[in-house]
Amino acid sequence: MTRPLIQNVLAAQPPEVVRAEGVWLWDAEGNRYLDGCSGAVVSAIGHSHPHVVRAIAAQAARVTYAHRGAFTNAAAEEVAARLCELTGFAGAWLVGSGSEAVEAAMQFALQYHQERGESERTVFLSARKGYHGNTLGALSASGHARRAAVSGIALEIPALPTGDALRDHGDRTEEEYAQAMLDEARAVIAAQEDRLAAVLIEPVGGATLGASTHPAGYLAGLTELCREAGALFIADEVLSGMGRTGTVLACEQESVAPDIVAMGKGLGSGYAPVAATLVSQKVLTAIAEGTGVVLGGHTYAGNPLTAATALAVLEVLAEENVIERGREAAVMVRDALEALAREHPLILEVRGRGMLLALELDAEGRAQGDAVREFASICMKHGLILYPATGGFVDAVIVSPPLTITSVEIAQLVQMLGSALIELAGAREEPQPAPA
Repeated sequence: MTRPLIQNVLAAQPPEVVRAEGVWLWDAEGNRYLDGCSGAVVSAIGHSHPHVVRAIAAQAARVTYAHRGAFTNAAAEEVAARLCELTGFAGAWLVGSGSEAVEAAMQFALQYHQERGESERTVFLSARKGYHGNTLGALSASGHARRAAVSGIALEIPALPTGDALRDHGDRTEEEYAQAMLDEARAVIAAQEDRLAAVLIEPVGGATLGASTHPAGYLAGLTELCREAGALFIADEVLSGMGRTGTVLACEQESVAPDIVAMGKGLGSGYAPVAATLVSQKVLTAIAEGTGVVLGGHTYAGNPLTAATALAVLEVLAEENVIERGREAAVMVRDALEALAREHPLILEVRGRGMLLALELDAEGRAQGDAVREFASICMKHGLILYPATGGFVDAVIVSPPLTITSVEIAQLVQMLGSALIELAGAREEPQPAPA
C-alpha cells in the first residue's frame, strides 16, 4: 500500500521533523538529532537563524513573486552583485536548484559557441563517477546509479577519469597520479576534435564518491586542456561552494579559473530553494556582441522571496565570519575523524576538504551501499544524521555539519559517531543465521 506522499523508498516512514535550531533538529516524538551532514550538505549557517527568519518574514509581507521578464527586485540585484564581488565573475544567473544551475551552465556554454559561429560544438564531457543533478541534462552528465531512470534517452557524456585515491592512487606519487589522469583526459578530449563545448567537473566529489578529491594539479591541467581545445571549463560547485571547503569556491584552492560555475545548496542554506550560475566576462561578452539575449529562463528564478533569503544568508556569512569559523571547525572535525579511524578498523579512509568530509567504510563483501545505509540507520538511532553516498561506487558517509558548529557540538558529534561505530562492529561480530 503506497502513501500519498511519494518517498524515494515507497515503503519508508521517516520521522516527522517539527523544529530545527542551529545544528539540531527535533521530530514529532521529541527526539533530538545532530545534523551531521547539513541535510544534503545544504545548511551552511545552521537552522532557524534569526536574521534570515526576519528577512523572510519582512519580504513575504511586501512581495513574494514577480516574473523576471517584467520586473527586477533589489534583493536579486544585490545577491548577484555580492556573488560577483566574492568570486570575480561578471554575472550571476539566479535559478531555483543546483540541477537548474548545471542545466543553465550547459546552456550558456552552448550559446557561447553558437554566438561565435561554432554551433557544431555540442559535446560535453564529465567524470565517469560524478554527479550533477536530477534533470535530464545534469543526470546525463552524471556517472550515477540514478541514470537508470533515464536509460535510453540520457546523453552519453561521462568519459573522463575521476579522482579516487583509495582505489586508484597505488604506489604512484601525487604528480604521477595527476599526470596519468591528464593523459587519459587528453586522449578523450582530442577524440572530440572541434565538437567539444565544455568539460563539467566537481572540484570535490559529492553524492557518488563522497568527498573525493582530485590529485593536486589535475584540475589546473584539465582547464588548460579545455583552453587548448577551444572548449569551456564548467565547475559544479553546487555542493562545494559557499565556503563549504574553506573558501567561497573550492576552485580557488587549485588556482583554477572556470568559465562558468554552478552553485547552490549553501547559497540558500536550506531556507529557500535558490541557486546560481556564475558566468565569466568572456561568455557574457560573446552573448552581448551577438544576439544580446540569454536563451533560457525559469518561472521562479530570482523571485523576491528567495532572493531576499539568499541575501540574508550572504549577510550572515559575511557579518559572522562563517567561512573562517567553518575552516577552524573543520580542522577539529577532521582531527576527530582521523582519531576514530585509528581506533576503528571499519573506517578505511577519512577524506575531503574543509567541512566536506567523508568516511569510507569496510563493506566486508556486502552489496555496494548496504554497509553505509546500515551505518546511517544506526547513527540515526544515536541521534546523528549522516549522508550516505548514493552513486553506486563507494561505501562512504558524508560528515559535513553546518559551518557554525561549536567545539562542544563537535564533541557530541564524535561521541555519537563513536557509539554508532561500536554498534556496527558488534552487529558484524554477531553470528548470522544459517541460510534456510
